[in-house]
Amino acid sequence: MNVITAYLETMFGAYPPTPKLLEAKAELHTMMEDAYHGYRAEGLSENEAVGRVITEFGNLDELAPQLGISAEIAPTPAPTPTAAAMGAGAGAPASHAARRLAPAPVTRDEAERYADARRRTESRLALAVAMFVLAPAPLIALVTLASGGAIALGQDLAVLIGLACLLVVVVVAVLMIVRRDAQLAPFRRLAAGEFTRSPDVDRWAEQLAAEAAPRRATALQVAIGLWILAASPVIAMSLLAPPSVTNSWIGVAVAGTLAMVAAGLLLFIPSNWAQSVAETLTKTDSEGYASADERSLVGVVGAFYWPIVVAIFLAWSFIGSAWGISWVIWPIAAVLFGALAGGLRAVERYRAAREAGIQ
Repeated sequence: MNVITAYLETMFGAYPPTPKLLEAKAELHTMMEDAYHGYRAEGLSENEAVGRVITEFGNLDELAPQLGISAEIAPTPAPTPTAAAMGAGAGAPASHAARRLAPAPVTRDEAERYADARRRTESRLALAVAMFVLAPAPLIALVTLASGGAIALGQDLAVLIGLACLLVVVVVAVLMIVRRDAQLAPFRRLAAGEFTRSPDVDRWAEQLAAEAAPRRATALQVAIGLWILAASPVIAMSLLAPPSVTNSWIGVAVAGTLAMVAAGLLLFIPSNWAQSVAETLTKTDSEGYASADERSLVGVVGAFYWPIVVAIFLAWSFIGSAWGISWVIWPIAAVLFGALAGGLRAVERYRAAREAGIQ
């Protein structure tokens, strides 16, 4: 019932509390309560009953004629330039914006289905991300081994095999992410923050995150340890092996570094689903947080950053015949992208905080 009350407050909150609107809100509250108890008597669960009531009574435009408030909720026409110049319409834009209908609230059933979908698909996301990290490993390892004579394989053939492996791994990873996105498509409004929060869902989400916190903390600790130690194969190969061995096997050491980074991602990402769900369900656009489009700066940059890195790597390697050294692009690019992503997220947080202050 708290959900119904909160939903009514949201529906009528965009309009001035005139006596007629207050009377209509009380009447609609009674109608929704009666419908709720009726559905409960039919054997529906609390979540199902609330969902039915909101579906049946959730459109104030359709109910306005029955409640006699059509004139009260009609949008205020935009002021003419002359009126605006005279000051008559100074408050009209804000009033018009305030009259936009609020997004529908998130129900407990919808939140639980979203959490279950995230739990089931998060391991697929982790595997896809790990595959992106590991994609250049075969190319780097094969080329350095072939150029150093450690394997009986021509350098051109090693490049061809390595590139084929890279492309296959990237294609498979992209398909996995596309399939995951398709499974999460019914919950796009939640991911975009286009909903009204519910106290019941907030409590449930916080409890969900708290229950998963110990496992998440352990996974994060192990992952951080792997990421810190990821440079050890390259360092050990560079410092301990003789130059002849280093030239041939440095690519294998780099592949080992990438594998340790990927292993950390495989451990951490699946354990983070509950925390991510809780953050999604307790932050909405209406509270000043950035929308999905506004949170995509890192994704937009990443979309062209990594293809550029691949192009530079291949151009340097082919044109300069520098397969033995061009692998250094990957760790450098990863460090730079991490710094760039951190800077972009800081800009997004600043922008969101500024917009929240303005509102």
